[in-house]
Amino acid sequence: MAVRGRIARRSGGALLSLGLTLAALGLTVDAGAAFAEEPADDVQITWAVQPSSANGPDGRDALQYSLGPGETTTDYVGVSNLGAEPVTVRVYAMDALMTADGAFSLPPAGTASEDVGTWVGIDGDGVFTIEPGTRTDIPFRLTLPPNAEPGDHAGGIVASLAELAPAGEGGQQVAVDRRVGVRVYVDVPGEAAPQLVVSDVEVDYRGGLGVTGGPVVVSYTVSNPGNQRLGGDVRVDMSGPFGWLLSSAEPQELPELIPGGEVRLSQEFAEVPPAMLLTGSVDVEPRQREGREGDVAGVHHASGTAWAVPWLIVAGLLVVIAVIVLLVRRGRRLRRRLREAEAAVAAAAVAGAAGAAGAANRADEASESPREPAGVGTS
Repeated sequence: MAVRGRIARRSGGALLSLGLTLAALGLTVDAGAAFAEEPADDVQITWAVQPSSANGPDGRDALQYSLGPGETTTDYVGVSNLGAEPVTVRVYAMDALMTADGAFSLPPAGTASEDVGTWVGIDGDGVFTIEPGTRTDIPFRLTLPPNAEPGDHAGGIVASLAELAPAGEGGQQVAVDRRVGVRVYVDVPGEAAPQLVVSDVEVDYRGGLGVTGGPVVVSYTVSNPGNQRLGGDVRVDMSGPFGWLLSSAEPQELPELIPGGEVRLSQEFAEVPPAMLLTGSVDVEPRQREGREGDVAGVHHASGTAWAVPWLIVAGLLVVIAVIVLLVRRGRRLRRRLREAEAAVAAAAVAGAAGAAGAANRADEASESPREPAGVGTS
């Protein structure tokens, strides 16, 4: 049976602050749902969800359990109405997921669950009306199936308020499902496989045509293919040809990744010289969450490349090469013409010498031929 208690009444501004504080202990399922607020006749409606007990909230920031297959336990979740009007919410459980930026979240309402969302049974029909300034501590039963797999399982218990809200002009309305919830973690003992994997490394050089270089962005995906929640550290290095280290970023702490979760991250390097071929290297070192001991897989490495060509320098080199080629060709043509001229002169000289020699030979032949005796008479 749900247990009801009262909470202190506060002014409007204080109620919002308290709603944000309480919701921060759990999770926000959709944008803006850290507190539930909907104007209605100038009345503000706000509610929050947190771990609780039969005697009220107990200071936990999440619902965490260690249970074996087939085991069961009973616990409480508290739903507080911080507004001035009654609010009716539907309380239910769902499997958890991770957003692309690493935030813990739940899928849209109506999405079928296969894990923690099917292990939680809410008291009654799950619909509760919370009076203004009060908190209802709602019991639920967590029962693991006999075939529950070892490792960490994640889900959430949400308090949902579905309402019709105006959508633009014309009096049209749309259904709006505002949900605030609390995380549920279940650790099933058994063989552990803690590991993080880095993949899909992309290197984006943004230095343009400049000769001094420019920014480079390395994007990568870190995923958890194992069966335990893990944190970790990631280090990104930028290098040029032959392993020449150009820049190294400070190690960054990863958000906690649930099994099957992944996050897309990026690292920007402000000034990287255009070293022709850039290599972005990413090393991920997994780490057990606080309070848990045990070995984890070693550092996982992946890399990606991108061309960083100083096009102005290349263009200048191409111009120099073109000039050199032109000069070489012109030199070759000049030398060929000189050789041709020298050959012509030599040929002319040979021809002249041959002609002179021929004339001399003819003259010699003429001088050596016999002549008839002159003045020979007869008597």
